[in-house]
Parts: sequence; structure tokens; C-alpha cells
Amino acid sequence: MKRIISLLLALVMCLSISATAFADFNSVPDETPGAASEEPTRAEETKWYYRILNNTYVQRRLWSITNMVWLTDWETIGHV
Repeated sequence: MKRIISLLLALVMCLSISATAFADFNSVPDETPGAASEEPTRAEETKWYYRILNNTYVQRRLWSITNMVWLTDWETIGHV
């Protein structure tokens, strides 16, 4: 029984040593500084908002859903 346990222990030790012996630490690709902090580029999502001003003019304004800011001022697009 001791012989089997010793053989299994030796086998486990040999496998663990060989796995670390073949590790290659120089295979990490070079990255440009700041590349890891950049988010992937994606299309900006927008939405038009409409209002009627003084029961006379129809106006619209463009909102950026992605950046959460107004992209345009109110612009008049016609009469009611």
C-alpha cells in the first residue's frame, strides 16, 4: 500500500513540475499604453424629443442616450 501511495505522490509531483517548466512568460503581447482602459467603440444611441410651444410651433431636440446629454437646441420644425 505504501508503494502505491508513494508512486501516486511521485507521479503527481512530476506532473506538477512539468506543467510549470513549460510555462512561457515571454508570450504576453505588447500593448500600447492606455489600451486596456479604453472601452470598445459602439454606435451612439439617440432619441428625438418633441414639444408644442404656445399651441403654435412644433419643436424637436436630439438626446444622446449613450452620453446622456442634449446634442441640439430646440429647433422649430413647423406650425400646429
